[in-house]
Amino acid sequence: MQRVPVTYCARPGWVYVRCLRGDDEESVDSTDTLSAIALLDRLLVDAPGAVVGPGAARALPAADRDRVLAALYLREIGGRVESSPVCPVCRTAFDLDFALGALLAAIDAERAAVARDPEGAYALADGTRFRLPSGADELIAAGEPAPAEALLAHCRLSGPGGAAEIAAAMQQVAPLVEAELDARCPSCGHAHAVRFDIQSFLLGLLIAERRKRIGDVHRLARSFGWSLTEILSLSRAQRRVHVELVDRAAGGR
Repeated sequence: MQRVPVTYCARPGWVYVRCLRGDDEESVDSTDTLSAIALLDRLLVDAPGAVVGPGAARALPAADRDRVLAALYLREIGGRVESSPVCPVCRTAFDLDFALGALLAAIDAERAAVARDPEGAYALADGTRFRLPSGADELIAAGEPAPAEALLAHCRLSGPGGAAEIAAAMQQVAPLVEAELDARCPSCGHAHAVRFDIQSFLLGLLIAERRKRIGDVHRLARSFGWSLTEILSLSRAQRRVHVELVDRAAGGR
């Protein structure tokens, strides 16, 4: 179980996240906010001192949700983010990687240190007050014709500030784990930006690994006679250790 700090929710503190199992990975079928919340609802543990527990992940603002997902990535996947973007000019895929920890440090270093009032609201220079949207707010706004505008309107508490000013302030006080990365195609030399956000990347990776998980299940079922339920109840780390042992034994014959 891992303890992860949450800073931006109504009651800052800690959440506790258990290990990622195969059935958790299999439950992911989209990279949207609803899927991210559903995954965290499976992984959050109702431990003493937890400010948010299982079934309540929608209470987390996006900035806290991103940091829990980033902590999950660092523990389960590793410290480096590796991807293969496609050059928009020559359509060649190339390797791009960076250290997630360094990105997190850079994002937090640029965060504006703005205090919240006793009601948990932030204020702009013109007196406009706003609060950070929770996951529940995002899900409600997603059903509106203009989700972004609806979300900002819902979180504007008072004052003359417009949507653009509030959105910019939200990003300053509670930045998401996202970045525009400078990339250059090694084939044609075209320089362009590659967008990264932890939610889409992590959930997309779990979806992309589905075929590999099928292979893992097949090898473990043949080797040990375990059922699908038994194999998917293993943690990701346990499954990989067992698969490595099976592959090593097969290679030694």
